[in-house]
Amino acid sequence: MSFKIRISRYYIVFEKRHDTSILYKVLVTLFAVIASFIIAGLIFLILGFSAIQIYGMIINTFTSLGLMHETLLRSTPIILAALGLSIAFKMNFWNIGAEGQLYMGAFAATGIVLLHVYYGYIHPDLLLLVMLLASFCAGSAWCLFPAFLKTRLGANEIITTLMMNYIAILFVNYLIFCPWRDPQGYGFPISVNFPSYARPSLPFMSVGLLMFVWSLITASLVFSMLKFTLPGFEIRIVGQNIEAAKYAGVNVSSTVLLGSFLSGGMSGVAGMVTVATLIGRLTPDVSPGYGYMAIIVAYLAGLNPLLIIPSGILFGGLLTAGDAMQYALSMPKTGAQILQALIFLFTLLGEFVKRYGISIVRSSGQDGSR
Repeated sequence: MSFKIRISRYYIVFEKRHDTSILYKVLVTLFAVIASFIIAGLIFLILGFSAIQIYGMIINTFTSLGLMHETLLRSTPIILAALGLSIAFKMNFWNIGAEGQLYMGAFAATGIVLLHVYYGYIHPDLLLLVMLLASFCAGSAWCLFPAFLKTRLGANEIITTLMMNYIAILFVNYLIFCPWRDPQGYGFPISVNFPSYARPSLPFMSVGLLMFVWSLITASLVFSMLKFTLPGFEIRIVGQNIEAAKYAGVNVSSTVLLGSFLSGGMSGVAGMVTVATLIGRLTPDVSPGYGYMAIIVAYLAGLNPLLIIPSGILFGGLLTAGDAMQYALSMPKTGAQILQALIFLFTLLGEFVKRYGISIVRSSGQDGSR
């Protein structure tokens, strides 16, 4: 498969690669990340900031024990959502709704806490487990609806999942400004504080390390599911060739629904982690864009669940460093977002280079006369 673009007397020919080595893919990804940092540095210089100082603060985020703890905490919801997206993207279901699914997970987890605090319906020993299940189911339901529209009506999932983000965000913000506002919160739009037993912890491990272990276990489970199980095989074959999947007897609709269920559920769990670990209560705009960052992280990792761990930690570090840059350099919050956007852009370009070879061919005389 190939296509070409004509410029004057030459053609730029793009030809699909059939066999690309792992080393080549890794080098292209590294080059894309390095290029994004270089371009971002030039932009920072134009804006009047020291790129060396900024990158020094980013490096310090990964070398300071306290900042690394914060990085691990902030990377966890990104990693969990990215793992869910890797499942959806593997089967070519373009789930852009991880942010909304995360909000619905935060909503479900908070609802369970409120049922416990106000009515005592749930035993304290079971609270975390019920929060986990509720957040998974809420995120799954929010992703299953666009999947149902795609499989039954042929609706474009990019549009439906994206639009449902706004519904979820506005719905959760309504709850926190009105019926779920803490009566003891001095008028601020916040929920009641989560009790200590509703916040994941272990006596012999820091919360940041616990979240890292959780992410690592989840990534291993997702990798094993996609690599070694029949549902994982069906998800992969649907993404590679839907006609071959039908010929092999795969129920495409059921596979898309299953993959969407898992994808949305993991983003929902990311929402629970956000409110139960990072904040300790539900607040307006509870996510700074974790669901959208997860898209970048998933692609930067090449949809490999194990590589999503370091990719997610990188973006967690950028978030932590962004806060430090705001405080120390008076840099707007968008400073770190510039770097994130450039990484996303160069990652997409890198994916194109991995898939297509590029060559320049001089047009023939007959072509030139047309």
